[in-house]
Amino acid sequence: MYLIDDVTKMTGLTKRALRYYEEIGLILPPQRTKGNARIYSEEEVKKLRKVAEAKEVLGFSLQELQQFMSLKRMIEERSEQQGLSAKEITKIENLLENQIKMIEFKVVKMQAFKTELKEMRESAMEIHEKTKGEMKEWKDSIQITD
Repeated sequence: MYLIDDVTKMTGLTKRALRYYEEIGLILPPQRTKGNARIYSEEEVKKLRKVAEAKEVLGFSLQELQQFMSLKRMIEERSEQQGLSAKEITKIENLLENQIKMIEFKVVKMQAFKTELKEMRESAMEIHEKTKGEMKEWKDSIQITD
């Protein structure tokens, strides 16, 4: 079990973010000590790391993350209970398909940006090489006489 200070160090999230994620239902409220301090389990820390990664690396909005976490909880709860109805399965499949398409779209955008960055790097290297060559020619053309 981890106190909120430990969790902030482990996840890179702020205390304020953790409290806000709890407030909006992105994460379930953690257990509390007798002194009312939040304490997080290893599993909760893993989920928070995934949230931080999805937000930072993949650029998910909080609303998208809420939807994902809600679906995940529903699937976990239903698999432990009676299962899912055909209507629920169809809804989940559609929502997950939309999220997969969104990620695929973001991957395409990231690949395009990566290509642009590589092209910029190549241009910078070409300019450097050209400038270096021009400097050598200029130095060679200067005749120093005593």
